[in-house]
Amino acid sequence: FEASGSKPEIAKRGKFCISSTVRNEEVRISDSTAGTGPLGSVGEGHSGGVTGGDVFVDVDIEAGIITVNNMVDYKSNLLAHNIKSTMTFLAKDGRFKIQHTNIEQLQKNTGYMHNTGYMRVGKWWGSGWKDAEKALVDISSKVAECVINGPKEDW
Repeated sequence: FEASGSKPEIAKRGKFCISSTVRNEEVRISDSTAGTGPLGSVGEGHSGGVTGGDVFVDVDIEAGIITVNNMVDYKSNLLAHNIKSTMTFLAKDGRFKIQHTNIEQLQKNTGYMHNTGYMRVGKWWGSGWKDAEKALVDISSKVAECVINGPKEDW
């Protein structure tokens, strides 16, 4: 992305925009299983949470590098999902880029299947990978728009 300013100036804006946009909060998951194994047995089921944590992993304004933990909710095939990634914001004079690594997704409710939480995103028909990718592109676009245009003041 193109942006006005020096590497530290862009990184400072990036830090602010990330702090107001990116979340790493607990995700509630559930299923209907009561037993063990992939299908378990029909019963009460369980619910729990996948712990979130700090958003910022490392911030080096002078070097123009910000690393954060990112979690985003999205829908795919009418099912609620969450995707998590390590987002890296890299600034240079007059430009920046946003990368996602360590990408994993989970389905929030798996019905009769035991919900094992996060797994890597596969690219096959019906996997919903395009929706997962769109969720990451959307959060990156929000951060980028904020860095380029400045934060919106709607308070």
